[in-house]
Amino acid sequence: MKKIIIALACMLLGITGMQAQEFTLEYNIGYGLYNMSEMKDFLSNAAGSSLKGVKTTDKFPGNFTHNFRVGVQIQQHQVGITFSHQNTSGQNHLADATGEYRLKIKNSGNQLGTFYRFHLLTERFSPFFELSTGLVFNTCKMEEYVRVDSQVQEENGTLTGVNVFFQPAIGVRYKITTFAAIIASVGYEWDPVGNLHLKGDRKQKSSYDANWSGLRVSAGIVTYFKMK
Repeated sequence: MKKIIIALACMLLGITGMQAQEFTLEYNIGYGLYNMSEMKDFLSNAAGSSLKGVKTTDKFPGNFTHNFRVGVQIQQHQVGITFSHQNTSGQNHLADATGEYRLKIKNSGNQLGTFYRFHLLTERFSPFFELSTGLVFNTCKMEEYVRVDSQVQEENGTLTGVNVFFQPAIGVRYKITTFAAIIASVGYEWDPVGNLHLKGDRKQKSSYDANWSGLRVSAGIVTYFKMK
């Protein structure tokens, strides 16, 4: 991952050496919907093959996302580095007076990549088109808990892996001052490639992956710093 960060930083420095007009810092908070089809199937199959009465209570629902960007603006073109964090979880559960069973899967994904944004106008208000691409670094924590009367048994495991993602989006920007703007966008993340394996052992591959594909909406603020 360090090599990727260094490569992206070198790319940004190279772009900055061009006729860049402004250096930009950006933060967005958003909401994402996640496919997670293989994870959902795993929970469903596990519920059907375990104790009678086990129900899937959480099916990897949508959740908030956080996105940070560093870039440069050259006339109507904006390009830079993007980092995002997203998470969701799923759970099978059964509890009564005699005991409890719980299988919980917590997924988190950290995105690191590049983005290109084309502003249709140079005015205070401007629609834009955007494309982001890069890698998603996944961590999947699995926790299984069984209690029968006073007897408790727990098992934990962690899967990790890397996805490739593409995210086209459209949005609008409104400059409230010469050095700050508010921004809003809607897009779709597509993860065409993904895999998980046991943490620390790439040979023990999982039969399912963490698919973050789905709708993304976000809003945030951009700050501008003149470079010449």
